[in-house]
Amino acid sequence: MLKINYNSPIPIYQQVVDEIRRLIAIGELKPGDSLPSIRGLAGQLDVAINTIARAYQELNNLNIIEGNRKKGSFIQANISQHPPESKKIFKEPILKLIQEGLDKNEIEAIFENNLNQIFD
Repeated sequence: MLKINYNSPIPIYQQVVDEIRRLIAIGELKPGDSLPSIRGLAGQLDVAINTIARAYQELNNLNIIEGNRKKGSFIQANISQHPPESKKIFKEPILKLIQEGLDKNEIEAIFENNLNQIFD
């Protein structure tokens, strides 16, 4: 289920893109899975059809989904669940925080605080 914050400064189409990417990352959506129709998802989320169409277009441009006019939209078959670069994305910032004298618990608290600000 997609989580959308209607009060967020992040545009809804971008939230949809981010949520679909998140669902792929956690394995809830897998390669080959179908997505709701544009009209169907717009109705579920109570947003304009053009908003979902823009999100799907962005996902298509990122090679995350592929569309078929007759069959709908699907998660790309060759998409990696966790791109290799995503596993290393925090390494440099963490090393910098360690150099600044923070310990593991302090770094975890900072990370958790940032996650809560984004997802809550």
